[in-house]
Amino acid sequence: MGKTGTTVFWLEKTFDETLSLLIEAEQYHAYCFQQQVSHLVPDERLTLTKESLRVTSRLSHMVSWLMSEKAILNHEITRQDFLDLNPPLADETICTEPACDNIKCCPQALQSLRKRSWELFMRASRIEGMLRKH
Repeated sequence: MGKTGTTVFWLEKTFDETLSLLIEAEQYHAYCFQQQVSHLVPDERLTLTKESLRVTSRLSHMVSWLMSEKAILNHEITRQDFLDLNPPLADETICTEPACDNIKCCPQALQSLRKRSWELFMRASRIEGMLRKH
């Protein structure tokens, strides 16, 4: 498998992983989130809502970046055009904040989404950083 084949494989695998996690997050928010936070005080609910939105933000940025990478690979846009229009993923501070475990009221499902979305985002951020240098 050549460089392009490896890139396509990696890109498709990461895209599938991101979409799968995005669907899981959407399903969690639609069917579980409200019931898991309804007993909490408003400040705790607000904290968890913020964390839920952080997960969505990470995954949305990932989808956008991956679609741009597909467009670059398909010669629909140039890498330079992408670089000129988009800040590095690593600059998205709302997304790079670690998914710490110190939110006592955080349901396990949300904690898992936070951790996996952060790990995926940071992996993509490192890859994007390498691509920006070439």
